Amino acid sequence: MITQVAHFYVKVKNDLGKAFRDFFPHMSSNYIKMAKLFDKDKRYPVLAIEKVTVFTKDGAEVESARFLVPSENKNFIWIQSELFEYDGFSEDLKK
Repeated sequence: MITQVAHFYVKVKNDLGKAFRDFFPHMSSNYIKMAKLFDKDKRYPVLAIEKVTVFTKDGAEVESARFLVPSENKNFIWIQSELFEYDGFSEDLKK
């Protein structure tokens, strides 16, 4: 059995305020602040995905995911997937 893995790219959503409202209270406002670690005009490769369970203020559970991406300060960071939007596969760069 052959399995091929290719990373895909994401970019920061244009309207982070809307992203926060759409997923609040599931997404901490601290994640919005962390978005400053990324350039809105740049694509970032998703190197890994982690399934997470987020607990809301009222104790409810919400399923979500975090992406492992390189940040502008040359670190790798796990960050909430809802801050990003899909921006193609690595093969799309060749076109």
